[in-house]
Amino acid sequence: VAFNVDGIPVLIAADGDEVAMISEIGEPPVEGRADFADLLLATNFNEKGAVFGKSQDSGKYVLIRRLPLMDVDGAAFDKALEELVNQTEDWRNLLAEFRPAAEAAEAAKNEAPAIGLTGSLRV
Repeated sequence: VAFNVDGIPVLIAADGDEVAMISEIGEPPVEGRADFADLLLATNFNEKGAVFGKSQDSGKYVLIRRLPLMDVDGAAFDKALEELVNQTEDWRNLLAEFRPAAEAAEAAKNEAPAIGLTGSLRV
C-alpha cells in the first residue's frame, strides 16, 4: 500500500512477521556522491530504528523502518510513521543543501589555479 503523508510518498508492506515503511529521500548527488553515501552510512543506525538503503528499481536513496507486527498497535504505527516522515523531510532538506555545496567544491577543484605573482621584473 502506498500513500502520501505531508507530501512524502510512503510504501507500507507486510513482510512475514514485520511491517516495513519505506520512503524516498532522493537521487544521489552527481558530485559528492561518495561523501553523501558515507554520511548516510555513518548515521544509519541512529535514525530511530530506520535504516538507509538504495532502491534497486529507482536508484534513489530510501529510508526504511521495520516494525514487528506483534508489537504494533495504532498508536505505535502512527508514531513510527510520523518519525519516518519527519526523518525523510530532514534528509531531503540535507540532500538539497548538499548538492550545491558539493557542486561548488567540485567546480573549485576544476578551476585553473590563480597565479598570484606580485613585484617587479628587471630586464
